[in-house]
Amino acid sequence: MMFFTTSLIALSIGYYGTSMAMSPGRDLGLHYVRLSAEIAEYAEDGANIMIKNGWLEQPPMAPDRDDLVKQG
Repeated sequence: MMFFTTSLIALSIGYYGTSMAMSPGRDLGLHYVRLSAEIAEYAEDGANIMIKNGWLEQPPMAPDRDDLVKQG
C-alpha cells in the first residue's frame, strides 16, 4: 500500500508540471513550483519509510516467463 501511495504522490507532481506548462500566468507557475517542492518532501518521506522497512530494496518485477514454462 505504501508503494501505491508514494506512486500517487509522484504522479501528482507530474500533474503539477503539466498544469504549470499549460498555465498562461507566471504567478500560477510559482505556486505550482512551491506545491511540487512540498509534495516532493512527502514523496521522500514515503521512500525513506519503505527503505527503512525493507520494502524498497528491489522494485516489483514481472515473473520470469521462461522459468515458469520450465517448471510447468
